[in-house]
Amino acid sequence: MCGIAGALSPGVADLSPAVAAMVAALRHRGPDDSGQEAMPTGAGELALGSTRLAIVDLSAAGHMPMRDPETGNLVAYNGEIYNFPELRRELEAAGDRFRSGTDTEVLLRAYARWGTGCLPRLRGMFAFALWDAGRRELLLARDPAGKKPLYLAERPGRVAFASEVRALLASGLVERRLDRAGLETFLFNGFCVAPATLVEGVSALLPGHFLRLSGTGERLELARYDPIDEARDAGAPRADAEAVLDTLREAVRLRLVADVPLGAFLSGGLDSAAVVALMAEASSAVRTFSIGFEESAYDESGPARWVAERFATRHSAIRLSRDDFMAWLDDGLAAFDLPSFDGLNTYCVSRAAREAGLTVALSGIGADELFGGYPFFRSIPRLRRMAGLLHALGPVLRTAVDRVARPGTDRLRGGWKVAELLRLGRPDDPVIACYQTAQMLFPGWSRTALLGGPERTRWGLPAAFLDLLSGELAGAGDPAAAVSLLASRLFLGERCLRDSDTMSMAVSLELRAPFTDRELVRLLRRVPGAERCAGAPDKPYEWRLLRPLLGDDFPLRGKQGFVFPFEQWLRAPGYRATLRDRLGDRRLVADCGLRPAVVEGLLDSFERQPGRVPWSRIWALHVLLDWCARHRVSA
Repeated sequence: MCGIAGALSPGVADLSPAVAAMVAALRHRGPDDSGQEAMPTGAGELALGSTRLAIVDLSAAGHMPMRDPETGNLVAYNGEIYNFPELRRELEAAGDRFRSGTDTEVLLRAYARWGTGCLPRLRGMFAFALWDAGRRELLLARDPAGKKPLYLAERPGRVAFASEVRALLASGLVERRLDRAGLETFLFNGFCVAPATLVEGVSALLPGHFLRLSGTGERLELARYDPIDEARDAGAPRADAEAVLDTLREAVRLRLVADVPLGAFLSGGLDSAAVVALMAEASSAVRTFSIGFEESAYDESGPARWVAERFATRHSAIRLSRDDFMAWLDDGLAAFDLPSFDGLNTYCVSRAAREAGLTVALSGIGADELFGGYPFFRSIPRLRRMAGLLHALGPVLRTAVDRVARPGTDRLRGGWKVAELLRLGRPDDPVIACYQTAQMLFPGWSRTALLGGPERTRWGLPAAFLDLLSGELAGAGDPAAAVSLLASRLFLGERCLRDSDTMSMAVSLELRAPFTDRELVRLLRRVPGAERCAGAPDKPYEWRLLRPLLGDDFPLRGKQGFVFPFEQWLRAPGYRATLRDRLGDRRLVADCGLRPAVVEGLLDSFERQPGRVPWSRIWALHVLLDWCARHRVSA
């Protein structure tokens, strides 16, 4: 796991100082080593840099950027290719020889032999920049699930790229100007959606895509290679339970390869319990970490302890009080690469695990999206039926319903969501529209008031991401499978995976997620969504899979997400003043592209009328304003 950075420019330009600044800004992603190289491209200059968190082969042979001595190709790489031993054996059989035990070298040799055709062969999480010396081209690529980030800043005469937006800001090559489209996606979703970011001129490479650039920085090809699509082949046999469990077992086993201390996050729920049980099958010394709270409604210490005892793990239970959280809060806010209304829970457990000596942790993240682990798997089909009926009844009735959701209504439940759906008009894709309506953070009237005008984005999504979703949904199958796909792309990919990467890497911890394994996802997409997502949010299909592994006496309970008691903590007297200071800073609010009076009104309603304005909206505004202030980004 590492951080990567680079810049490409035509003509004569000294890019090394800018790349050195980016590498320094990425030090938390790779505290064990760093490197930088600059070279002529034939038409300009390329500077490539990297920081390294050593996981496999801790020797100097893993130094990056790494050069292929046979081809002259150079790579800066972030992530883990879990099937690299298998690929290495295949390459060795074809005559390749290796000098290290790293997956980075395997990537270089795989590209030399197969070109971009190597990408569908990679089973793991990755983002990399590879200079092809023979073709004088730069290749940028991301894994299909989007676990590893990669951002670009393109302008005439120069391209810069990095693992984090903050690194690009540190380069001096990017103006600190707020991006309106990115702000709109944040207010709609509570997080930015690729390719949008909050910085004008900075975009994210879409998951499962590669970008080829010439030596002058000109775009040659932007293409998708995502192998998960192969799961929808008409002739693919149906996956049985034994095959699914065996594939999950393999996914866990592959993620245990490390030359550094490794453990697991344990909530006590079905997903993390399965990961721990499979780790215990493969190893007799499993370390686990959990977080508990004084607030009993949020505490999962008991079930986590049961799992730890059942599988004889070396367990650490962290009791997090409000005072503890407040002591870590500033560091947690500083860890955000892009603002999100989620993520601090991952920061806290990652920090505790890292301080206990771990470098790698496995997590159960990704299962809920595959097995229907959220209430919206039930509500979205209902919303779609209700909206379809009202659309069919004609404009007069639709107008009457729309008036019910008059400006000032803060509720987003039941019929109020139908009204929001009608307000936005008949959608081109009703599944996307219903999903986004069910998940929206701020209602439409509130977003318009905050922004001081109408939105330019559709359904809170950039056009490129809408195209990606529409293409995938064309072969999704039944409605439940479509919701599962959307949840995997948006809730998981654009929110949970990005936040998990940012927050774990902020403390130099590598987070691995077996339930996002390429082969497991491909296999499960051959199971009808109506079957694997039935009984949402309690996931009975997953329980039938895992029951032989966990035992009949496993303390199965209703779905409980890994959430903190944020609302109680935000309403505490000590933090209310902090919220008031931040959200009441009219100049800062205006600099962030929002209307100060509207923000103050939302805060007043939150403080004086509990239950009217959800805490998540206030928290999202607080994180947004804090991020803009820390990074001096303004409209």
